[in-house]
Amino acid sequence: MTHLIDLFKPMIPSLLNNLHKGQSGRVAIMGGSKEYTGAPFFSGISSLKIGSDICHIFAPTEGGTATALKTMSPDLIVHPIEKNDPSDIIPWLLSLHVIVVGPGLGRSSGAWSCASEVIKAARNINLPIVLDGDALRLVCENLDIIKGYDKAILTPNFVEFKSLSDSVKKMIGDSSNNLLKPEQIATSLGNITIVQKGKEDIITDGNQTVVCDNEGMPRRCGGQGDILAGAIGTMYAWSHLFYKYNSNMDDKPEYPISIISAYAACSLLRHCSNKAYQISKRSTVSMDIINQISSSFEDLFPESSK
Repeated sequence: MTHLIDLFKPMIPSLLNNLHKGQSGRVAIMGGSKEYTGAPFFSGISSLKIGSDICHIFAPTEGGTATALKTMSPDLIVHPIEKNDPSDIIPWLLSLHVIVVGPGLGRSSGAWSCASEVIKAARNINLPIVLDGDALRLVCENLDIIKGYDKAILTPNFVEFKSLSDSVKKMIGDSSNNLLKPEQIATSLGNITIVQKGKEDIITDGNQTVVCDNEGMPRRCGGQGDILAGAIGTMYAWSHLFYKYNSNMDDKPEYPISIISAYAACSLLRHCSNKAYQISKRSTVSMDIINQISSSFEDLFPESSK
């Protein structure tokens, strides 16, 4: 599957002196809660480290979440959202290239209601979406919110995948005790893209499936999924921008750009994790992984900075 890296390489924005801010990606993260402030930070700072120009974070004011995020990095644009009001977020969507919903979102009714409205609004303007963490639990409660939207990428871990499988089985009338395959879930939801995270990352839209089994690390510190969500969002935005500016290309990619982008992101995270683990072993935490993004990106895409 390493040729998927070669398929992604042309989609990486060239670093040219005549570019202006935003052309290499305007990414947003919607998430954070009183308990989880680190998750949206990990997603957002990873996006910037990979190479997006601008990263917005939409976070609630409840529990000082937005204020805490503002202190973590001045590079992130943090928008305090009062009372989970989606009208504080939706007007920004037209200026974005992708939105990642879910890192640290929490499970309050207010957060879920706000996220639902933002997802619906993003669909209405065909904005690429990545759904992670608690946004996947929201989807399990209401599959229609994402069903049929082929610009969506879902990134479930083991527990989230089981919940997603149970919800889809209920929808299709499957009363067995079997766990659905990711291909079955993707197809049942209208060929959206599923990234089933695990020892091997299985990436599928129901029609085509690839597996990322590059070496990562045995350490399972919190935050790795948040890094991956930011990486997928950034690379997915780049892919859409590439085809937007090269709409006259006759050659169609061998795989959907959602699959290509997700594979590239999974490969990058595994490479970063492996390098971090070689240094810190059992002490490896998410910031160690993030600190390996620059060198790992150059390892995988050596021509990208020229």
